[in-house]
Amino acid sequence: MRYVIVADFWAEDFRGGGGKHSGGAELSDEILFSIFKSKGEDVARCRSSEITDDFLEKEQGSTLILSNFFHIHPFLLEKIQNEFSYILYCHDYKFVGHMQPQRYENFIVPQQELIFVDLFKNAKSVVCQSGLQEKIHKDNLNLDNLINFSGNLWSHEILNLLESLSENTSNRTDRCSIVKSPYEEKGVAEAVLFCQRNGFDYDLIGNRDYTQFINQLSSNTGLVFWAKLPETCGRIVVEGKMLDVHVHTTDLLGASHEPWFNLQGKELIDVMRSKHDEVHKILTNSK
Repeated sequence: MRYVIVADFWAEDFRGGGGKHSGGAELSDEILFSIFKSKGEDVARCRSSEITDDFLEKEQGSTLILSNFFHIHPFLLEKIQNEFSYILYCHDYKFVGHMQPQRYENFIVPQQELIFVDLFKNAKSVVCQSGLQEKIHKDNLNLDNLINFSGNLWSHEILNLLESLSENTSNRTDRCSIVKSPYEEKGVAEAVLFCQRNGFDYDLIGNRDYTQFINQLSSNTGLVFWAKLPETCGRIVVEGKMLDVHVHTTDLLGASHEPWFNLQGKELIDVMRSKHDEVHKILTNSK
């Protein structure tokens, strides 16, 4: 079986000028591609903007893993829906245009605002990162093809770095980290207020180099991430816990509902290491 992983962007699209910053979805997709290659799978990757009639003609018989698909022409997306075997590997909530189900009571989107319903229903499987994300999809779309992957993906190199840093806590400062973000829904203002009300010293952190960012995150004893929308998993918080940092967050964080969320340091790192084999098994066994 041949697999094609489709994303709107790949990590290198954010590295112009020497930077190494990309979002969690791009980082996760990059690892997913490398996992399939390491397992000896016949796998390719492409940007959603590169999907054409000719491309689909050449990939007849392939299974498409759709991570993001906003740049696929509607006609071609319908062709994929009707003629291809495909899996949705979900990083968000694409069944509503603004992708923010928290705007509605109990996260239930009005029927007239739902989009891509048939795309979700016709997928071999819809893979979610947490039980919270799975439930929101189920409640809105009544799907019977949902799978909770329960986690996210990090490279072995990064997991080794996280393990090394988690074992070296003696030089940490008794302060909380707050990750800078221009997006209101990331709750930076609320995180700052939480620290001020509780008498916690804090630093606003951020670095376009991912490795340097991880080192920043490990330099303090705490992390405050005030999720204001239902985070599908919450990579930053999971990274903090793998670093054995004390985290403060809300129940809108998908990871906070998972059975491994009480783990810290190496125990949690080992769980995320096991996700490499688990995600491969899920995606290659989808019926």
